[in-house]
Amino acid sequence: MKKESYWLDTAKIKSFPALNRDISVDVLVIGAGVTGITAAYLLKQSGLRVALIERERAAIRDTGHTTAHLTYVTDIGLDTLQRKFGADHAEAVWDAGAAAIDEIEAIVVREAIDCKFARVPGYLHAPIDCDSKNDDQELKKIACLAQQFGFEATFLESIPHFGVAGIRFADQARFHPRKYLAHLIQMIPGDRSYVFEKTAAGKFDAKRRRVKANGHWITFDRVAILTNNPLVGFASVTSATLFQTKLSLYSSYVLGASIPRGALPLALFWDTKDPYDYLRVHPRTGFDYAIFGGEDQKTGQGQTPSRCYDRLLAKLKKIVPEAQIEHRWSGQVIETNDGLPVIGENADRQFIATGFCGNGITFGTISAMMARDWATGTKNPWTELFAADRKMVRAPWDYLKENKDYPYYFVKGRLQRAEADSVRELRRGAGMIVKSKSGKLAAYRDSKGTMHKRSAVCPHMGCIVRWNQAEKTWDCPCHGSRFKATGEVIAGPAESGLASA
Repeated sequence: MKKESYWLDTAKIKSFPALNRDISVDVLVIGAGVTGITAAYLLKQSGLRVALIERERAAIRDTGHTTAHLTYVTDIGLDTLQRKFGADHAEAVWDAGAAAIDEIEAIVVREAIDCKFARVPGYLHAPIDCDSKNDDQELKKIACLAQQFGFEATFLESIPHFGVAGIRFADQARFHPRKYLAHLIQMIPGDRSYVFEKTAAGKFDAKRRRVKANGHWITFDRVAILTNNPLVGFASVTSATLFQTKLSLYSSYVLGASIPRGALPLALFWDTKDPYDYLRVHPRTGFDYAIFGGEDQKTGQGQTPSRCYDRLLAKLKKIVPEAQIEHRWSGQVIETNDGLPVIGENADRQFIATGFCGNGITFGTISAMMARDWATGTKNPWTELFAADRKMVRAPWDYLKENKDYPYYFVKGRLQRAEADSVRELRRGAGMIVKSKSGKLAAYRDSKGTMHKRSAVCPHMGCIVRWNQAEKTWDCPCHGSRFKATGEVIAGPAESGLASA
């Protein structure tokens, strides 16, 4: 079994140089995941000069660890959307997802991309491992509402294979995200447009509209910060810090397995539990391949990842006993305090997109489309709905409940004892928190026996990180920042790595 995602294992993306000179463009796009690559492609197609920069390699982090469900059905129920935002807005949210799938399909056809894109049905269904009688009426309600809004949804007393009640949504889709993006990213450079890897955005100069990276300046008219968790950029530190408290980061765990041809329908499945289990099946030569995930929990909290994988394996074996596990990985989901993504301008000529709430590919694509319209002055139907400065409609006690973890884990991390007084017993390939005269240290011994020590204090807001043995990362339990075993930042809100010890 490979401890990497199926997408990273089965598709390569051309490498690009690091920035080594000063440049000037119309739009700077920061972050080369599905959102950033798609946005840079669309901006270039619109006649703008664009620079796409990525601090590591393109599409290896959140996009590289996606499950690539292409569906307009949101994690927050359609009936809940209607109750919180009204019927028009609820319909608009699902319309956005449908438009994203249409956009991907149009690009695939226009550019003749071999990424195995196909339209498939998606099934929202009652759980298969517990009593589901109470779910039937709720599912009927959602199906009826979806039909009223014009979506092709059908309530079924018994969905294929699983035999439980569910809703069949027509015209969802599947594809290979890295094969898709590998083609798109190659179309960006040229005609004074650029792609740079190993190029992290550093100091922002608001007066001269530029940012320093690798010791060089990128000057621009507009900037789109399309990292999974946005950088501060030109926003004030106070507003950016407040904004971060409205985001919650969750880890989701995934297994990839070969299964006998025809053992499961070639479709998408996800149930009504919270957190829910999800499954997608697609054909390969001589067999089918199943991607099965769930066991979501706040990053840095909850059960150990190994237990999450064990529970997933037990569930998958009940569904398909012949399943042969080939890959396992985890991805990160960012939830917002009202259940909708945050997409739009958050400072003068600065655009952000985050909080995709389990619909990363579809909302990422919509974000790219909105970034193009924002840069070209084109009216977009979702601007107000997803605006970064929209009035949050969730009740105050829900907001406080979601953020109560921060002070708890901040204090707990400061007061709890270190795991050890020294690193003598630390085995190769493992990490632990150890105490020192300067405070708690995050210690990691690599496969060659070399010891790496960094401060255990997350640079975002001062929480103590935790070692994740399954992923070999340091995870912050407060706001979900993740760091490599050797301390470099993987995912925000932290913008820098763990400090040197």
